[in-house]
Amino acid sequence: MPWLCFGQAAMSDFPLTAGPCPSPWGEPVAQARLKASPEDFVVEEVLGFEPNGEGEHLWLWVEKRGLNTDAVARELAAQLGISAALVSFSGLKDRQALTRQWFSIHTPASWAAGDAWLTKDAGEYRVLRALRGARKLRRGVHDANRFSITLRDVRGDQAAIESRLQLLADEGVANYFGPQRFGHGSRNIGQGLALLASRRAGRARRRDNRENLWMSAIRSALFNQVLAERVRNKSWSSCLPGDVLQLDGRSALFTPDLLDAEIAPRLVRGEVHPTGPLPGDGSSVITAEALALEQGILAPWQSICEDLAALRIPAQRRALRLKLRDPRWSWLDSDTLVIEFALTAGAFATSVLQSLAVLEEGQLDAISAE
Repeated sequence: MPWLCFGQAAMSDFPLTAGPCPSPWGEPVAQARLKASPEDFVVEEVLGFEPNGEGEHLWLWVEKRGLNTDAVARELAAQLGISAALVSFSGLKDRQALTRQWFSIHTPASWAAGDAWLTKDAGEYRVLRALRGARKLRRGVHDANRFSITLRDVRGDQAAIESRLQLLADEGVANYFGPQRFGHGSRNIGQGLALLASRRAGRARRRDNRENLWMSAIRSALFNQVLAERVRNKSWSSCLPGDVLQLDGRSALFTPDLLDAEIAPRLVRGEVHPTGPLPGDGSSVITAEALALEQGILAPWQSICEDLAALRIPAQRRALRLKLRDPRWSWLDSDTLVIEFALTAGAFATSVLQSLAVLEEGQLDAISAE
């Protein structure tokens, strides 16, 4: 069965949940165990550029395990004796994993890179490279994340598993937001809905980073609802009249000319993708059949969409389909499978794994890299 993430009751008769999130490729073909150790889930940030070696910002390439990104940022600030507000990073990486990513720090201080692990709480980290840069590292600027995932105790027909992996490599997967976006038990959705209810009752307050996370969870859940329906009606990878398309791996959107003979082949090749909504403030960029479909799906939560718009959160679009970059896999033995692939920034490895295998209960919640 596809993973399910249940949220708390919404401000309508229809609870807003993060799932179910059906796979276009049917039921998983295997069962497996993930994260026997942090080294079973390796994530490496692909920035797409490097600092130029000069400037007022110290850039650190950090390897960590047993720590989340925020904890490392605070620890680096403490080591340098500066405010944590001066430490920046592009994406959040999981605590229960071995991860490598960049941090930038606005400081004249230096740092000698090395192989020694430094301990912090129940985890550890080490700085592998240290460079200077002219600018701070901003959120979401990295190009991709590279994953190496080891599945153990794999049960299932190996030929069927190989066939499913090839299908995912060739055709991609539905680009759902993963359960970690919604917090344990989807509490981020519940907190966000409570905040919207409070604002509607006139108890407004300035949003902080935690509340921004809750609003993001609500928008992500609404997107998942639209994507799930387009998977069910088999339009998740095709262009409906009035759709807006997105270039693969890019933020650029465009309205296609359905009479353009090149659109269909580009969709087949995965160069462009149909998009779904991240509701907020702004007029709709889709029309016709695509607009009618989205309005119908989101009708039970129209008041929530209106609240998001009232908060002046800009409406955005997200690709419905996710392509794997440079996918490969190998069997270490008859029941141990290593899968490697890169995903664009903001995509979730759960979108790949849920189309392949049923993992031991609770493990999908722990997979995180943005």
